[in-house]
Order: sequence, then C-alpha cells, then structure tokens
Amino acid sequence: MVDINFVLDRLDLKFKRRIPNIIQSESSECGLACIAMICRYYGMEIDLVNLRREFGISSQGATLQSLIEALINLNLKTRALSIDIDELNLMKKPCILHWNMNHFVVLIAIRNNKFIIQDPAIGKRTININEFSNSFSGVAMEVWPDSNFKKVKKISRLNIRTLLNNITNFPSSLLKVLCLSFLIEGLNIAFPIGTQLIMDHVVISSDYSLLTLVILGLFVFTLLNAALRFVRAWVSLFIDTLVNVQWKISFFDYLMKLPLDFFEKRKVGDIQSRLESLDSLRNTLINNIINGIVDGVMVIGLFIMMTLYGSKLVLIVMGFTLLYIALRVLMYNKYIRYAEEYIVKSAEANSHFTETIYGIASIKSLGLSLSRSKNWLNLNIEAINSNIKNTKLSMFFYGANSLISSIDHIIILWIGSLMVMDNLISLGMFVAFNIYRSQFSERAANLINMLLEIKMLTLHCDRVSDVIFTDTENYQPKNALILPNKSMDIRIDKISFKYDVHSMEIFSNLSFSVKAGESVAIVGPSGMGKTTLMKVMSGLLSPTSGNIYINDINVDTIGLNNYRDRIACVLQDDKLFSGTIAENISSFESVKDDKRIVECAILSNIHEEIMKMPMGYETMLSELGGSLSGGQKQRLMIARALYKQPSILFLDEATSHLDLKNEAYINQSISSLKITRIIIAHRESTIASVDRVLNPWEAIAKLERRSQRDVSKIND
Repeated sequence: MVDINFVLDRLDLKFKRRIPNIIQSESSECGLACIAMICRYYGMEIDLVNLRREFGISSQGATLQSLIEALINLNLKTRALSIDIDELNLMKKPCILHWNMNHFVVLIAIRNNKFIIQDPAIGKRTININEFSNSFSGVAMEVWPDSNFKKVKKISRLNIRTLLNNITNFPSSLLKVLCLSFLIEGLNIAFPIGTQLIMDHVVISSDYSLLTLVILGLFVFTLLNAALRFVRAWVSLFIDTLVNVQWKISFFDYLMKLPLDFFEKRKVGDIQSRLESLDSLRNTLINNIINGIVDGVMVIGLFIMMTLYGSKLVLIVMGFTLLYIALRVLMYNKYIRYAEEYIVKSAEANSHFTETIYGIASIKSLGLSLSRSKNWLNLNIEAINSNIKNTKLSMFFYGANSLISSIDHIIILWIGSLMVMDNLISLGMFVAFNIYRSQFSERAANLINMLLEIKMLTLHCDRVSDVIFTDTENYQPKNALILPNKSMDIRIDKISFKYDVHSMEIFSNLSFSVKAGESVAIVGPSGMGKTTLMKVMSGLLSPTSGNIYINDINVDTIGLNNYRDRIACVLQDDKLFSGTIAENISSFESVKDDKRIVECAILSNIHEEIMKMPMGYETMLSELGGSLSGGQKQRLMIARALYKQPSILFLDEATSHLDLKNEAYINQSISSLKITRIIIAHRESTIASVDRVLNPWEAIAKLERRSQRDVSKIND
C-alpha cells in the first residue's frame, strides 16, 4: 500500500519551506553541510556534529559517491545527473551541485536568470548566469525522501543553563546584582512622583516647606542611586571575570583533549573564532540576563503606573511598541545571516594571516608577498562588507526606534494636552505619565533587542557546541606505568587505518612487535603510510581496527594520557615554541631540572653550540625557531624528547637535516640509554644504526603471495 504522507511530501504541496543556512566547520565537509541542509528542509533536524560521527569525511574531502551513500543511509533517494545549465529548471529543488570542481553547494531556486544557492563556505548567495556558469561543474544531484524517511531530531547544542550552573558562586553573585538593580529601579520610579508633587501641590499652593522636603528627598535618592550603581558595577565586574576565566579554562582544557584529526581538518582562525564565540556568549548573557530580568519587571511596573495615570494614552504607547516588535522580528533572519557571514569571513581572514606569518620564509623565497597581501585584503574586505551589512541593519533599527518614539511622543503630547485642557487628568499627572512613557519605551525596546540577541546566541552556541560535542580522546586516571628511562616492549596487533568510512585503507592488518630496549627502523616506499603508522603507534591517530599493547597491556585500557607520559616523539612537522632554549627543552615545566636539560643537550650534541650563544640556555626563541638552523632545531627537539625520560622513543626523519657525524653521535648517545626506539628513515647510515629493519608492508605482501600459492595448490 502506498504511503500517502510520502506521496504528499514528494509532491511538495506545502507552503514555502525554508532552506537553513549551515556553514561548514571543517575545510572539507561542504558535502556534509549540504546533506544537513537537505535533511533540515525535509524535516530531519540533524547537525554537522552528528553527521560527522556517522559519516566522517577525511581532510581530502568527499566524492559524489560518498555523499550518495550517506544520503541513502538517511533514507533519502538520489538521482545524479550530468546536466546543462538550461536544464536545471527541470530539476527538483533543493538539489546539490558540484561547484568549482572542488566544492558542493545547494541550489535553492532560479528566478529571472538569477541563481539562489546556499554555499556551505560563506552562506546564501544570489548570482547571475555568467558567474554561475564559471563555477558550475556540470553535475547535479536531486534528493528527496523515501517512504522510510523519518523526521527525527539529532541536534547537539550547548545548554546555557548547564554552562552557568558550572560557574562557582554564580547564583549568589547574580542574586546580589538583581537585588541592587531592583533597588536602583525603585528609586527611578520614585523620581516622577516627586516631580508630580512639586507641580500639583508645591507650585500651586506655594508650599516652601514641602518643596524643601521633596528636593532633599530627591537629592538623597540621587546619592543613594549613585552608590548602588557603583556597587552593582563592581559585583558585575566580579561575575564577568569569574565567568570569563572559568569558561575559557574549561574550553581550552577540553580542546587539548580532542584528537589530532579535529585540528588537521580545521583552519586556525576558525578554531580561534569559536573561542571568541565564548566572549560573545559571556557578554550577552552576563549583561542581558540581569538587564533583561530588570527590564522585564520594569516594563510590567511602568505599564501599571501608566495605566493608573492615563489608561487611554497607554493604548497609543502599546501600539507603537508592537510596531517596533514587528520590525525587529521581520528582519531577524537577515540579521543573524549577516552576523554568521561576518564571523566566518573574519575567521578566514585570520587563518590567512596566521598561515602567512608561519610560512613567511616560503612566501619571500617564492616571491608571493604581493599575491598573499592581495588575498588577505580581499578576505578582509569581504568580512568588512558583511559587518557593514549588519551595521546598516542596526542603524535602521536605531533610526526606526527613534522615529517611532518621536511620533509616539508627539501624539501623546497632542492627546494628553487635550485631556489636561478637558480636566481629565492634572498637569502633574500628564508630566509624570510622559516620564513613565519615556522609560517604558526605552525599556521595552531594550527588552525586545535583548530577547533577539539571546535568540542570536544559538549562532554562537552552535559554534562552541561543534567543539564541546566532539568526542575526546581516551583519557584515564593518572597511573605510573613504569619507571623513567626504563624501556617497554610494544606490540602491534592487526591494526588497520583509514581516514573515513568512504576512503581506502592506508594500511590494513599490520602486526609486529618491538622488544624492550630494541631499536627498529620502519622502512618502505614513500607514500606507503610510514608516518601515519607512527602517528597511530604514538596515539596521535586512532586505528580503524586492531590494538596496540605495551608490556602486554592494551593502550585503550590505560588511556592515551598515561601512554603518552611514557613515550616521546620527534615528528617531521614538530615545532619549537616561544620561550627560552631551556624552557623548550624542559617543555615549560614549572620547576625545571637544569642538570637534566644540559645532559639532554649533550646527548643531542647541541650543548656546545648553545653555550656559544650570548644568552646560553636563556636565549629566546620565537614560534618560528628564530635564527636556528634546521639541524639545530632538530637537535633541540631530540633533547626535548629525551628530557621526558621516555620508555619508547619515536623518531620520524628526526635527523634528516644533520650531517653524518652529528647523526652518528646522537644515535650512539640514544643507544646508551637502553630505551626502545622506533625510527622512520631513508638514510642508509640511520638504518644501519638499528638492531632490526622492519618492512610491515613487505611481510603482508609475502603472506598474500603465500596464501595465493596455497589456494592455487588446493585448486590443482
């Protein structure tokens, strides 16, 4: 029997449905972002965090086939076509387009030769046919739900309440600020009553004693108001600092527990912008929670006071207030789109700047300074233009609010004056009503703006959630596995690795062991996955299948944190950090061992060169290594690894920049420590220095050939 709900949904007989704007977090997940947008359009509330868990995409990106497989798993049917631009009108929208040969976008609609697309990299765009023709690769894919499609909700979003509850002393501090705020607002409400007393009683009866009493009362209220405001500002500063420190520490600690591939798939500026989103959350919440509660109570209180003074005039005030609310709500979607666009483009500009600084030597040597400068300028102009759009909207709202308030004031003056002349209200009541009206309009506008700003926090919450809901590495309670400098054996048991569910395996079913104190060189042709294997062995990447054992203990059981305490690595892309040479060797220990620093430098054959420097071990280094040569940097990194007193030392081309004499000295020095060494190298001299040479891929190839011979014998 045909599912009528499926048929109706396929025919799209509903009123207009919106395509949400979902910006990709990783540089290669445009395909997943397109899938998320399509799913949301058809009613499945799913975000990138959950899609990433189910269909993780490697840093090399997704193919059309991998997108089709993911869509089928979500019970969505697909039809991929090679198509001309003029045939796109015939396709069911929204559909996925291949873009610039390296990207995916969602086509929403075609109107008057204008193409409306949702670009996961930058957001919603409307482009002309020429620009579309230059970017469209000629491949499009229709997507629609099948009969098993379910409108479920899979959203991992940060809970603001949980965030605030984890802040020490936050509830009590917030209560203090609220109490102070209500006292201040109570004094503000009393001021118009004093004005009314002077106009309706003091002036008419020429009562000098009452005048003196009222003026003294207002003066005392003013001093008390100022004192309360100072105390409130101080307590608010305390709360702001408390939240700022605790949130950022928690965020950074969590960031450090995330796996390596999280960072490899993202740009530096994007990760930094997510930390900045915490500032936006803090500023909005700390200021707006208090102000919002106070403004909400004040709006109710002022509304009651206005009703007591002039019930007919209240209707006019409420009418203009509702008009402002309607304007804000109508423009909300555009406002949040521009805000997200600005955040994304600013992050791109910051990433470009950071990459340029880190690659300055290559940029100068290749003569790329001008092109990098132009690219950075273009990215900044795009970010500034997005900010200008947002600023224009803010200016419009400010102007609209001023205009509405002014017209409201004029009409109130007109009708209120008529009521005074008709003796319906006194002059003092009318003046007091005007003061209350002014406060009400201001507080109501602030409350509306605050509610929309809190609504906009979903944008920043989603950006922070992308980090917080990413699964961390396997950490376990601290456990001293073995004494420092005591070697451990390591066994690799049938491990395989691939970057995502759709990509090919880098290696599969590898098994070998290294005895305690043994030195082994892993060899093989370039591109076979030796560096990837070492990253898996050192816990930087998680194997797709299989296990790693140290002293016959599974690494998963003890936790990566305990495992890393007993190993040290020198990888090809290792970095030195800003600080002194001594700090870099000791990995910035709070209490460093100066004797051990010198010993490790001697073992790495860098001690004499350090002592020739004017500042010796206190010589400052920048993040880029300063004036050190490639060989000096490598020896400092080896010294840093030895300072840890590891049980297993992983070296990936760690002596590639050294001459044979230096290399031989370091190899002999490390051999004397009797620790387990696993080396990746291409130099014959390095390979000759080890106890055993291991080629896991050759061993697997021999096994496969032997299996094939056995099968052929059976068949014979």
